[in-house]
Amino acid sequence: MLSIIGVLMGVFAFGTYMVPLKKYPNYSSWAFLAVMSVGAIVCSSVIACITGQFNLQPVGVVCGLLWVIGGALCFWAVQAEADLAGTGLRSMSVSILLSFITGVTLFAEHTLLYFSIPAIACMLVGIWIPAGRVKHLWKNWRSLLSGVVFGSYLIPYKLSNLGDMEFLFPFSVGVCVGSVALFAVLTLKRGKRYDMPVVPTLFSFGAGALWMLGTLAIFWAIADDGMFGYAVGYPLLQLNLVVNQLWGVFAFGEYATRTERVKLAVSTVVILSGAVLLTLSKM
Repeated sequence: MLSIIGVLMGVFAFGTYMVPLKKYPNYSSWAFLAVMSVGAIVCSSVIACITGQFNLQPVGVVCGLLWVIGGALCFWAVQAEADLAGTGLRSMSVSILLSFITGVTLFAEHTLLYFSIPAIACMLVGIWIPAGRVKHLWKNWRSLLSGVVFGSYLIPYKLSNLGDMEFLFPFSVGVCVGSVALFAVLTLKRGKRYDMPVVPTLFSFGAGALWMLGTLAIFWAIADDGMFGYAVGYPLLQLNLVVNQLWGVFAFGEYATRTERVKLAVSTVVILSGAVLLTLSKM
């Protein structure tokens, strides 16, 4: 039951925490990353106070730094590849494939392949339906590499046998230190401060707290003794794309034409069909 709660909680959190960037498109993504990381460490500190799990396990810090590398590559891809939607789709696709393959091979997790392989195929096809034709895929190495990072940054945690509460605080430390350091370096390179209006900054801080709750939900979703494990639980968390698209439709008026709405509806049905098959693969 906790695995299911983890998936649902993570899907909502990861599909929602980027909303401030949509709401305030002129707010720097690098400033968002830094402020979000501060919100995340504050949230994890509260959780650590409640659970008494303050520590600086090196594995947690390293995983946090790896996540920052993935985030930085993703934001860099948005700028360099000039394809906001495509960047997320490429990154998500690679992370789904890598986490599934890793779970089945490295962690030897049992899954019914006649369900799980078609399920992964459905999820990948569904993800790409709204994007249309794919052009110059291999030139988009930044977004592909970010997917590699996002699909593998939790492998050290899985190998460490740390408890989720032991891992959570040091992970947030790594994320915060890495994000703030990156923001400081970019600010110095830019030669002037990024604009950080109060309201978007507060929303970004709140997004960080929400993201940290989503991260906690990951541990429930991929737990070895849970229902899904890494091979199935992590790909299921990528259903956050559906939540993100719903925000786009109902809050920001995206996918406004009939053709776009039809593509989005078909995409959602195919992705959810993949999620159902993936769940059945663990039955």
